[in-house]
This record gives sequence, structure tokens and C-alpha cells, in this order.
Amino acid sequence: MVTSITPILIYVLIFLIPILLTFIGLPYHIRFMLKRGIYGVDIHKKEKPKVTEMGGIVILLSIIITSALGILLVETNVERFTIGIFCLTVTIAGIIGLIDDLVKLSAILKPLLLLVASVPIIASGFYHRLFVPEPYLPGVGQTRLTIVYYILLPLIIAVPSNSVNMLDVFNGSMASTSIIVLIAIFIANIVISGGNINSLDMTNVFVLMMVGTLIVFWIFNRYPAKVFAGDTGSLTVGAAMGAIAVLGQLEIVMIIAMIPFIMNSFGIIGSVRGLFERREMARPTKMTKDWKIESTRDSKAPITLVGLLIQNGPLHEKDVVKGFNILTFISGIFAVVTAFLIKMVI
Repeated sequence: MVTSITPILIYVLIFLIPILLTFIGLPYHIRFMLKRGIYGVDIHKKEKPKVTEMGGIVILLSIIITSALGILLVETNVERFTIGIFCLTVTIAGIIGLIDDLVKLSAILKPLLLLVASVPIIASGFYHRLFVPEPYLPGVGQTRLTIVYYILLPLIIAVPSNSVNMLDVFNGSMASTSIIVLIAIFIANIVISGGNINSLDMTNVFVLMMVGTLIVFWIFNRYPAKVFAGDTGSLTVGAAMGAIAVLGQLEIVMIIAMIPFIMNSFGIIGSVRGLFERREMARPTKMTKDWKIESTRDSKAPITLVGLLIQNGPLHEKDVVKGFNILTFISGIFAVVTAFLIKMVI
């Protein structure tokens, strides 16, 4: 087992390993799936290109392998156990996403199954005190929720997972917005913790692992996409964000950083008055003759973040994603500001 390795070197390795794994894995995945006819059609392109599905498998495998190597790199049992719980939580969500990609779970069953992904964290809280049910609030400091927190904890995993899934609608949208959120969380965590580089911060470890994976995935998923994440990818990434929030006591900061995701998901659920799969709902957008995205004006269509961005006229797909990124960047700034407010009272 590796010992006496500096935190900085661990951070570097945890960031570079998933970059390498994803960079090697995605091209192979793309070729493998296309040869077997497993692909989706990009409906937002005039040519209707065939795009490889379930690229999230590579994201999930990258996290699992990097977590296993991380367990070998860290020195304490608490750090090893924390990595294991994070990996297990993300893996459960990823497997649920994979099942959904293969057999299409119902809109009710999928979020219910995602509640199971929180079980490893709940169990670790009871038996190992891996996390403290005392989230930080700006202007208040550390709170103590105890029983209420454990009741709400399953939602802290399930809600981000579904929110990320619902925003994964255009080339690069899920990856780029998630990277922005994670960078904001990284900065916020440094602000709150004081950024001591001489001690290993597991929140930073998880954020760097996810950013490394997503940067490479974004390269292949950005416009024009060569691969789609599928529910395997979006649920994996969303569960990772939820786990990072819990394990790092950054619940409020994460909520603020993910405001565009939350607006989009609650807009959809509220407007259609329930949980439905995309294929079960009226399409909120359509393509113009010059292949821009515009609203369908269908009263039965859900209210989405896309609708907010195109209310003044049709936009190219790249411009819609750019709008997502700008809104997420703004919410990320608010998340960092929130971290400063929390730091003032702790």
C-alpha cells in the first residue's frame, strides 16, 4: 500500500487518472457501440447523425477505477472508507441509470430506486460518523438537524440525480454545466475549510475526480456530439454531486450552485403536474427551417429552462448551451459568495 504521499500529489493523480481513463475508454466505447448498432439519433441536427449512446458507462467505470486507486493512495482508514462510500453511492445510481437506458424504467420507479443510492451514506453516518448531520447555513453557521437530516438525506441524492438528468438535453449541456458547478463547489470548499494544502480534503478529492472525468467526456459530447451520456451518465454525475454535498457539509452551497438544474426540473414537474418520462410529454421545442431551436407553443408542453432562453426568439443549439453555462456560472458565483457568508460565522 502506498504511504507517505503528499496531499498535492494525491490531488494531481486523482485529477489525471480519470482524464487518462476516460480519454482511452470513450473512443473504444464509441466504436464498440456503433458496430453493434447501439446509437441514438441527434434530432437537433439537419443530417440526423447517429450518436453512440450510454457514454455514461465510461464515466462510471472511470470513477470506480479512480476510487479504487484512491483507496491505495490515501493513508487513513477514514479516508479509505469515505472514498468507498462515495464510490458505492455513485455506482448504485449509475447502475440504476444503466438499467433505465436498457429497459426504460417508469418516471415514478426511477426516482424511487434512486433513494436506495443514499443507503451507503446513511449507514456510514449511523455506524462510522462519516458525515455530520449539521449543515452550514449563511448567517447562522452550523445547524443541528439529526433525525430530520436523515429523513431528507435520500432526497439529497435523488433530486440532484434527476435534475442533472433533466438538463442533459443538448450536446455538451450536462458536462459543461456540471463542471461549472463542481468548480464552484471546489472554490467554496476552500473558502470554508481554509484551504490547508498540508491535509487531504476528501471533498476536493471527489471534485477533482469528477472534473477530470467530465472534461474529457465534454470533449466528445460537445457540439457536434460523438457520444451521449444516457441516464447512466447523468444519474452518476448527479449522485456524485449529492454525495459531495453531504460528505463535505456543503448542502446549501450545492443547492445554490445547482439553481438552474433545480429551476429546470421543478419547472417541468410543476407544469405537467407529476413525474413523466420525456417520451411521455409533449415536446417543448422544435427546429426551425434554418435549424434553430424554438418553442412549440404547445400548452401541454412542460416549462423548461430552454423555454426561458428562447422566449425572445429561436437560438442555435450551441447558443442554448451557452445560456445554460452562463446561468450556471452566475449561480456558481452566488454559491461562492454563500461560502464566504458561512465562513464569517464559523
